[in-house]
Amino acid sequence: MTRSNASAWRRITAIMGASFLLGAAGSAMAAGVPGTLTHQGRLFDDKGAPITATLSITFHFYESPNAGAPLASETIDVSLEDGYFSASVGETIDLTTILDGQVKYLGIQVGADEEMSPRVAVQSVPYAIVAGNAIGDITPTTVTVGGVKVIDETGKWVGDPTGLVGPEGPAGPAGPIGPQGIQGPQGDPGPAGPTGAQGPQGDPGPAGPVGPMGATGPAGATGPAGATGPAGPTGPAGPTGPTGPTGPSGVVSITAFSGAITTPVAGNAAAYVFVGPQATVTTTATQRLTAVAEGAMGLSVGATAQDAWIGVCYQPNAGGTITNFVGLNYTIHRLTAGRLAFPATGSVVPGAGTWKVGMCVRNIGAGSITDADYMNGWVSVTN
Repeated sequence: MTRSNASAWRRITAIMGASFLLGAAGSAMAAGVPGTLTHQGRLFDDKGAPITATLSITFHFYESPNAGAPLASETIDVSLEDGYFSASVGETIDLTTILDGQVKYLGIQVGADEEMSPRVAVQSVPYAIVAGNAIGDITPTTVTVGGVKVIDETGKWVGDPTGLVGPEGPAGPAGPIGPQGIQGPQGDPGPAGPTGAQGPQGDPGPAGPVGPMGATGPAGATGPAGATGPAGPTGPAGPTGPTGPTGPSGVVSITAFSGAITTPVAGNAAAYVFVGPQATVTTTATQRLTAVAEGAMGLSVGATAQDAWIGVCYQPNAGGTITNFVGLNYTIHRLTAGRLAFPATGSVVPGAGTWKVGMCVRNIGAGSITDADYMNGWVSVTN
């Protein structure tokens, strides 16, 4: 599993929308078009957990995706619930001077972190801000002013005729058709068109007849068998080679470890801790440890589900770092209210030494793991 450590926050998965003032057909607008945009999204921390907090988020508007200085910026204190948030952008900056009909780009910065990338293109929907005034062709079905229809579905004026031009008179009779003009000279021929594609190959013709078989020549005479030569003398036996090294003996030892999980596992942990008893084993520089364990764990009643890294670990017998057998290839489990059984397994060559081996947990969630019961497992040492 790969995680980015470049920032305290992971990428915001966001949806941008614009505020609109909608009215039913035939009614008048009660106010001007809103000058703000609604930006919604979800924020996770660097461990993939959604954030619940109030954070300062800055929205930068740029002329291009790689522009240096922003056209304008606005910082908003945003409340997040399970990572979800909604912010109204444009309360302190005039978006109508920024969104001028050309594509602009939005950059998002959480707190003092670097701005996230790539920047988001601000395209069609947010430009509804200029919908308070028709700035191009309009294509209505009808036109109504003050509740009175003035242009009908055919484009005909049906409103008050006062001050308008009078109705169009009847069409006059068609004039006579004039004589046909003299035909002009023929133009120069156009350039030759490109050569067409080659047509498909025709079917092959029938095969010709098979010619007659030639006559078989006479067989030659078999020559006489040669005499068998005498057998040569047997050579002396070679010296016996050296004895090869003794092969590996396979399994050296198997040690069990089991017992109750009595200590709660604190949340927001930066390192692994053992849960339950451990076994003590000794290895040479090339011997391998292989371990299997299972333990029942869970959160208190009513707690929100959260994640934890669960595995089998080893630690120098004299103390030191507790290391997962599988290193960075850890397994993430989801813990809920009430206990569940979680398995773990792994294999590692730790080098020469004496080690404590047992089931281990790194609790990356906020709450403690308090509802636990029993665990059991075993570890083998092999050549």
